[in-house]
Parts: sequence; C-alpha cells; structure tokens
Amino acid sequence: MTDFTGVKCPVCGVPFQPEDDIVVCPECGAPYHRACYQQEGHCIFEDKHGTAWQFPDERTNPSGDTVRCPKCGHDNTAGALFCEHCGTPLSQQDTGRQNSEQPFNNSPFNNKSSNGQHANGWPYNQAPFAFDPMAGIDPDETIDHVKAGDLCKVVQSNTTYYLPVFMNHEKFRTRRFNFAALILGGGWLLYRKIYALGSIITSAVLALEILNQLLNVQYINPMMLQIMNQLGISSTSSVSTHQLYQIVSAMNSSQMLMFSLVNLCIPLSIFVTHIILGFIANNVYRKHCVKTIQHIQANVSNESEALISYQEKGGINTVLLVMVLICYLIVSNIVNYNSIFLL
Repeated sequence: MTDFTGVKCPVCGVPFQPEDDIVVCPECGAPYHRACYQQEGHCIFEDKHGTAWQFPDERTNPSGDTVRCPKCGHDNTAGALFCEHCGTPLSQQDTGRQNSEQPFNNSPFNNKSSNGQHANGWPYNQAPFAFDPMAGIDPDETIDHVKAGDLCKVVQSNTTYYLPVFMNHEKFRTRRFNFAALILGGGWLLYRKIYALGSIITSAVLALEILNQLLNVQYINPMMLQIMNQLGISSTSSVSTHQLYQIVSAMNSSQMLMFSLVNLCIPLSIFVTHIILGFIANNVYRKHCVKTIQHIQANVSNESEALISYQEKGGINTVLLVMVLICYLIVSNIVNYNSIFLL
C-alpha cells in the first residue's frame, strides 16, 4: 500500500498520519480521509481525471516536532514564533505552508475545488491574512547595533508596536508617547522586566501615596472638621464651593501650607512623574532590550541556552504588575480605613 504519511488531505488540509483511514480515488489515485471523501461524495479533481495524481515534492512533518525556517532552513521546535537561528517570524507557519504547498499547487491536481476555492474555504490563489510579529521589519536589520530579530525575541509581547517605534528612533530620532507607561507608572517598567528603575519609581510613588493618605487622615480631615464646626458648616452634608472658600479663608498660614502640600504638591508630583515616564518609556525600554541582548550574546555561547535566556529575561511579568496594582488600590483607599491607622 502507498505511504501517504505527511501528505495533506485535499479536503480538510490535515496531513495524513500512519493510523488514518485513507481512501484513494479509483480514477486518479488522489488520497482522502474516508470521512472527507464521504463528505464530498466525489473526487474534487474530477476535471483532471485522465491523469494520475502526483505526490507533492515536499511533505508536511507528520510528527510536528520541528518547523523549518523559510529563510535559513533551520529546523525549529514546534510552536516557535521565531526562527531560533536567524529570528525570522514563523507565526502560524504561513510562509512554511506556502513553500510546502507550492509543489502540490503546481501539480496537475492543485488544491482547488469545483467552486473555485481552496478546500480550506479561502478563494483560490488568495492567502488568508498573516500576522507578522516583525511588523514588516527585516529580522536582519540592525537597531542600535543589534538585529531586529533578536529584539523580537526579547520583546515577545506586542512586538508590532515596539519594533516600529525602535526603528523610527533609529532612522529618524523620533519619539512616541507611551500611554501604558503614563497610566501604570512604575508598574509598567516592572511589567516589562525593567526591575531596577521600576522598583525605584514604584517605591517612590507608593511612598508619596501613603504619605498623602496619612496626612489626610491625621491632619487634614481633623483640621477641616474643626474649621467647619467653627463656621457652623454641617459635616454630614456635602460642602458647596462657597463653603469650601470660607473654610480655606479661615485657615492660618501653617494650615494652608499643609493643605496645599497634601492636596496639590504631592498629587502633582505623582502626575508629573507619570507624564515624564510616558515620554521616556519607549527609549528606556529600547535601551533595556539592547543591553539584554548584548549581555546574552556576550555570556552565552550555546544556542539553546541563549533561547532560554531570551525567554527568562525578555517578555513580560504579569504577576508583578498585578501585585503593584493591588498595592496601589490598597494605598489609595487608606482613607476609607482611617480607624485602622489611628489605632
């Protein structure tokens, strides 16, 4: 019996396995899964009958253990997004599929049904949309003296945003504001594994938040309550703008200084810190990625160990970001638990 292992079924596109129930067309010899043939009810190559079906020049790897890079030919581990040798994107194996299917399309029996479509449902000669994690950038192109493919291995998440940003800075010295860094502050740095600077900024902001809440609980709130009682303003109802103006006017210089520090200076300092981080975040992250690559390449000679290092040092740290956000949430609500802090 002919071995069709690795050849794709022309109906479902799934490679045949040794244990599959395979039937062949009695007219041309084209192989099908029995269920696929019964589903169609006939050979989809009827218009080509009279000529024997031919094997494709290449077969899909039936075991799925490796994926061949379309650029350098390196065999990569199954599921890899980038070539382990040259960094070429392997997402969805679009390129690899096109290369492996091309001989079959050039044979007398291309994968085309009678309605002018591939068996997978896409119009003939029209490929489905392919996600490109490199955002159209050549993996061998250099950014800050390192290959874009290596940068992709470090960034890993949201490469379609960061690689063009890095490339634009390399070519045109342009900067792009990072709104994620604006919102998350130091948490964004920790999320992107920039631990040193992220720890400093996160600790400083949390310290300011704690200081702000403690000053509110221990000084501002009692002071406001005392002044409101002196002015005959009820503390059980909301304060109008006119009443607030009366309260501020009744403060002495030291009380006004404390009120301005807590309600203006500290929040403004935190906001300015986030704004500055939003402007410099992409540049900081680019330098971090470049240093990570240079460190790995200088200290790791084995290719497999280098890939492990990219996985460990690159990518994101979601757990740490969640922990930071929880800390911010707790600190921002200290005023709601003032009785705990006053014990």
